[in-house]
Amino acid sequence: LRPRRFLSMPLHRAAVCVNLLHLPGRPEIREACIRAIMALRGPATTHGMPLMVEPLVMQDNAGGGYMVDGNIDLILPLVRQAAELGADIIKADPCTNVAEYHRVIEIAQGLPVLVRGGGRVSDAEILARTADLITQGAKGIVYGRNVIQHPNPGGMTRALMAVVHEGASPEAALGMLG
Repeated sequence: LRPRRFLSMPLHRAAVCVNLLHLPGRPEIREACIRAIMALRGPATTHGMPLMVEPLVMQDNAGGGYMVDGNIDLILPLVRQAAELGADIIKADPCTNVAEYHRVIEIAQGLPVLVRGGGRVSDAEILARTADLITQGAKGIVYGRNVIQHPNPGGMTRALMAVVHEGASPEAALGMLG
Protein backbone atom coordinates (compact mmCIF):
# COMPACT_ATOMS: atom_id res chain seq x y z
CA LEU A 1 0.00 0.00 0.00
CA ARG A 2 1.34 3.41 -0.95
CA PRO A 3 -0.68 6.10 0.83
CA ARG A 4 0.64 8.99 -1.28
CA ARG A 5 -0.22 7.26 -4.55
CA PHE A 6 -3.68 6.27 -3.31
CA LEU A 7 -4.53 9.76 -2.11
CA SER A 8 -3.31 11.39 -5.33
CA MET A 9 -6.03 9.56 -7.29
CA PRO A 10 -9.32 11.33 -8.09
CA LEU A 11 -11.42 11.37 -4.95
CA HIS A 12 -14.67 9.75 -6.08
CA ARG A 13 -14.39 7.32 -3.22
CA ALA A 14 -16.67 6.70 -0.23
CA ALA A 15 -13.98 5.73 2.29
CA VAL A 16 -10.41 4.63 2.69
CA CYS A 17 -10.48 0.94 3.65
CA VAL A 18 -7.44 -0.77 5.09
CA ASN A 19 -7.01 -4.24 6.59
CA LEU A 20 -5.74 -5.07 10.06
CA LEU A 21 -4.73 -8.69 9.60
CA HIS A 22 -3.93 -11.29 12.22
CA LEU A 23 -2.23 -14.21 10.47
CA PRO A 24 -0.92 -16.97 12.77
CA GLY A 25 2.87 -16.98 12.82
CA ARG A 26 3.11 -13.77 10.72
CA PRO A 27 3.35 -10.81 13.15
CA GLU A 28 5.15 -8.75 10.50
CA ILE A 29 1.93 -8.65 8.45
CA ARG A 30 -0.02 -7.15 11.35
CA GLU A 31 2.78 -4.65 11.97
CA ALA A 32 2.69 -3.60 8.30
CA CYS A 33 -1.08 -3.14 8.54
CA ILE A 34 -0.68 -0.94 11.62
CA ARG A 35 1.89 1.20 9.79
CA ALA A 36 -0.51 1.53 6.83
CA ILE A 37 -3.40 2.56 9.09
CA MET A 38 -1.21 5.13 10.83
CA ALA A 39 0.04 6.47 7.48
CA LEU A 40 -3.51 6.82 6.12
CA ARG A 41 -5.22 8.32 9.19
CA GLY A 42 -3.96 11.88 8.67
CA PRO A 43 -4.38 12.10 4.89
CA ALA A 44 -7.87 10.56 5.11
CA THR A 45 -8.87 13.29 7.55
CA THR A 46 -7.28 15.98 5.39
CA HIS A 47 -9.30 14.80 2.38
CA GLY A 48 -12.53 14.37 4.33
CA MET A 49 -12.56 10.60 3.82
CA PRO A 50 -13.70 8.23 6.58
CA LEU A 51 -11.13 5.59 7.48
CA MET A 52 -12.69 2.12 7.49
CA VAL A 53 -10.53 -0.51 9.17
CA GLU A 54 -11.22 -4.16 8.46
CA PRO A 55 -9.86 -6.32 11.31
CA LEU A 56 -9.51 -9.85 9.98
CA VAL A 57 -8.51 -12.85 12.07
CA MET A 58 -7.33 -15.68 9.85
CA GLN A 59 -6.81 -19.35 10.61
CA ASP A 60 -3.47 -21.05 9.99
CA ASN A 61 -2.98 -21.65 6.29
CA ALA A 62 -1.54 -25.15 6.70
CA GLY A 63 -4.43 -26.43 4.57
CA GLY A 64 -3.35 -24.35 1.58
CA GLY A 65 -5.10 -21.02 2.09
CA TYR A 66 -6.18 -18.58 4.75
CA MET A 67 -9.72 -18.88 6.09
CA VAL A 68 -11.44 -16.46 8.45
CA ASP A 69 -11.37 -17.43 12.12
CA GLY A 70 -14.62 -16.58 13.95
CA ASN A 71 -13.05 -16.88 17.42
CA ILE A 72 -14.48 -13.94 19.39
CA ASP A 73 -11.46 -13.90 21.72
CA LEU A 74 -9.22 -13.17 18.72
CA ILE A 75 -11.62 -10.76 17.00
CA LEU A 76 -12.14 -8.48 20.02
CA PRO A 77 -8.52 -7.30 20.45
CA LEU A 78 -8.26 -6.49 16.73
CA VAL A 79 -11.49 -4.49 16.78
CA ARG A 80 -10.30 -2.59 19.86
CA GLN A 81 -6.96 -1.92 18.17
CA ALA A 82 -8.72 -0.66 15.03
CA ALA A 83 -10.70 1.80 17.16
CA GLU A 84 -7.58 2.94 19.01
CA LEU A 85 -5.73 3.47 15.71
CA GLY A 86 -8.38 5.98 14.66
CA ALA A 87 -10.90 4.07 12.57
CA ASP A 88 -14.09 5.94 11.74
CA ILE A 89 -15.86 2.72 10.69
CA ILE A 90 -15.12 -0.90 11.57
CA LYS A 91 -15.88 -3.67 9.07
CA ALA A 92 -15.69 -6.92 11.02
CA ASP A 93 -16.43 -10.58 10.49
CA PRO A 94 -19.25 -12.26 12.36
CA CYS A 95 -18.07 -14.49 15.18
CA THR A 96 -18.71 -18.21 15.29
CA ASN A 97 -21.39 -17.76 17.95
CA VAL A 98 -23.39 -14.86 16.47
CA ALA A 99 -25.14 -14.30 19.81
CA GLU A 100 -21.83 -12.91 21.14
CA TYR A 101 -21.50 -10.18 18.47
CA HIS A 102 -22.71 -7.51 20.91
CA ARG A 103 -19.22 -7.80 22.43
CA VAL A 104 -17.72 -6.63 19.12
CA ILE A 105 -20.15 -3.69 19.09
CA GLU A 106 -19.21 -2.77 22.67
CA ILE A 107 -15.45 -2.93 22.16
CA ALA A 108 -15.73 -0.75 19.02
CA GLN A 109 -16.16 2.20 21.42
CA GLY A 110 -19.24 3.69 19.76
CA LEU A 111 -17.91 3.46 16.21
CA PRO A 112 -20.28 2.12 13.55
CA VAL A 113 -19.67 -1.57 12.89
CA LEU A 114 -20.48 -3.06 9.49
CA VAL A 115 -20.55 -6.86 9.34
CA ARG A 116 -18.85 -8.86 6.61
CA GLY A 117 -20.91 -11.67 5.12
CA GLY A 118 -18.56 -14.60 5.46
CA GLY A 119 -19.01 -17.79 3.49
CA ARG A 120 -22.03 -18.69 1.38
CA VAL A 121 -24.91 -19.97 3.53
CA SER A 122 -28.61 -20.67 3.02
CA ASP A 123 -31.04 -17.80 2.51
CA ALA A 124 -32.75 -18.51 5.83
CA GLU A 125 -29.41 -18.54 7.67
CA ILE A 126 -28.07 -15.29 6.21
CA LEU A 127 -31.35 -13.46 6.86
CA ALA A 128 -31.60 -14.77 10.44
CA ARG A 129 -27.93 -13.96 11.11
CA THR A 130 -28.38 -10.47 9.69
CA ALA A 131 -31.43 -9.78 11.87
CA ASP A 132 -29.54 -11.01 14.93
CA LEU A 133 -26.49 -8.85 14.15
CA ILE A 134 -28.58 -5.73 13.56
CA THR A 135 -30.51 -6.37 16.79
CA GLN A 136 -27.18 -6.52 18.65
CA GLY A 137 -26.14 -3.11 17.33
CA ALA A 138 -24.41 -3.59 13.97
CA LYS A 139 -25.06 -0.50 11.81
CA GLY A 140 -25.04 -2.32 8.49
CA ILE A 141 -23.71 -5.17 6.40
CA VAL A 142 -21.09 -5.61 3.69
CA TYR A 143 -21.99 -8.86 1.98
CA GLY A 144 -20.49 -10.27 -1.17
CA ARG A 145 -21.02 -13.88 -2.15
CA ASN A 146 -24.36 -14.23 -0.32
CA VAL A 147 -25.71 -11.62 -2.73
CA ILE A 148 -23.53 -11.89 -5.84
CA GLN A 149 -23.69 -15.70 -6.02
CA HIS A 150 -27.40 -15.82 -5.19
CA PRO A 151 -29.69 -16.98 -8.04
CA ASN A 152 -31.74 -13.81 -7.44
CA PRO A 153 -29.25 -11.09 -6.37
CA GLY A 154 -31.85 -8.31 -6.66
CA GLY A 155 -34.32 -10.20 -4.51
CA MET A 156 -31.68 -11.02 -1.91
CA THR A 157 -30.62 -7.36 -1.84
CA ARG A 158 -34.22 -6.28 -1.26
CA ALA A 159 -34.68 -8.92 1.45
CA LEU A 160 -31.48 -7.88 3.27
CA MET A 161 -32.40 -4.19 2.98
CA ALA A 162 -35.78 -4.95 4.53
CA VAL A 163 -34.08 -6.64 7.49
CA VAL A 164 -31.44 -3.92 7.95
CA HIS A 165 -33.46 -0.78 7.23
CA GLU A 166 -37.07 -1.72 7.93
CA GLY A 167 -36.72 -4.23 10.77
CA ALA A 168 -38.36 -7.01 8.73
CA SER A 169 -38.28 -10.45 10.32
CA PRO A 170 -36.11 -13.07 8.64
CA GLU A 171 -39.28 -14.99 7.73
CA ALA A 172 -40.88 -11.97 6.09
CA ALA A 173 -37.66 -11.21 4.23
CA LEU A 174 -37.42 -14.83 3.09
CA GLY A 175 -40.93 -14.48 1.67
CA MET A 176 -39.66 -11.62 -0.50
CA LEU A 177 -37.45 -14.11 -2.35
CA GLY A 178 -40.45 -16.05 -3.61
